[in-house]
Amino acid sequence: MAADARRPSGELWGPVDLPLLLRAGYRALTRRSGWRYAGRAEYEQATSWIKGQGGGIALRFVVGSLALLMVPLCIGVLFSAARPQTTGAMIVFALSASGSAVLGVWWLRLRHPRAVHAMAFVALADLCLLTGCLAQFGIAKVAGTTYLGMLAMLTAFLLGWRVLVVHCVFSLAAIAACSAAAVHVDGVPMGELYAILAPAATIDFALPMLVQFIVEFGRRGIGVVTVERNRDTLTGLFSRAGLQATLRGLVHRREHDTAVVAVLDLDSFKSYNDTYGHLAGDQYLADTASLLRSGLSSALIGRMGGDEFVIVALRLGRTEADVVIGDLRRLVGEGGPIAGSVGLVVRPRIQTSDLPAAIGEADRALYMAKADRSLRIVVRDLTVPDVVGPD
Repeated sequence: MAADARRPSGELWGPVDLPLLLRAGYRALTRRSGWRYAGRAEYEQATSWIKGQGGGIALRFVVGSLALLMVPLCIGVLFSAARPQTTGAMIVFALSASGSAVLGVWWLRLRHPRAVHAMAFVALADLCLLTGCLAQFGIAKVAGTTYLGMLAMLTAFLLGWRVLVVHCVFSLAAIAACSAAAVHVDGVPMGELYAILAPAATIDFALPMLVQFIVEFGRRGIGVVTVERNRDTLTGLFSRAGLQATLRGLVHRREHDTAVVAVLDLDSFKSYNDTYGHLAGDQYLADTASLLRSGLSSALIGRMGGDEFVIVALRLGRTEADVVIGDLRRLVGEGGPIAGSVGLVVRPRIQTSDLPAAIGEADRALYMAKADRSLRIVVRDLTVPDVVGPD
């Protein structure tokens, strides 16, 4: 507070340590692991936000439309003074427009595009744009490069700053190449070219970099909010909302025909809390979460509140489902590390909308397990009619 009091009233952020900022920037630019996995985490994060709001199809349509938009724009060029002047240039221009159309259709046909698809889309779109620009005549060569700015905005949001840096460097090289071709091949005076050269450099390089600065801060802020919403702060497991959001994406990415949904309730947790205190009770819950994470492979685990946990596992066939049941039996069975009861339902392929009903079925099995402590686990197999019993 004292430091803030000494700060001039108009100064909001305080002094900037420029050497420290430059060193941090240098470390980020030279970190090999960051470049090796560039764009992947950013893509997963950005698309998960959008898909969580039901916008997955809209996103796919918007990205595909960027490529398809080049087709009518190219047709318009053919009726202007910028149209290719030779047969060879016309062929290259047509191939560029056709490539953009194919790229757009390819993206739209992808059911679940990943980061590698997004990076391939940007790279191929860049090449289509560059070849199309070089095929045009006069200052239109440079003017056409401004469309690289649209791809830059897409890259900034979906793939992060490292991929954007590569794209922007390519954009500057494309502007330089088109400028040289316009001057030395088409005879455009350099003075006349400057009127379009400066806006192109601003739109393709300076503006995306400034936008990326804001996007990165927004990405971090949204990431914090998303974690707080989707994770239980005590155990680090999924919250109910986080479990549903993660399952929504997982059911489309992972092939499965059988789902295991289980509800675990700890034995005598209230008595433990009353005897040892709430801090010990919190540690007990955190330890249980750790045991579940280490004991269950490739399963979604959430804490629904209090001492109740939910497990969702997507598997291929009953044999794989039985492995999950066996893992739970080792955790809560006689002599297991978790003192609790489990109600479990095995059902055919699951959708996110099926989760509440599946949890309800598992809850009913849990009541049976708690009524007879010797059971520990009660399984309801919905893949076979009227099969309910202990595991």
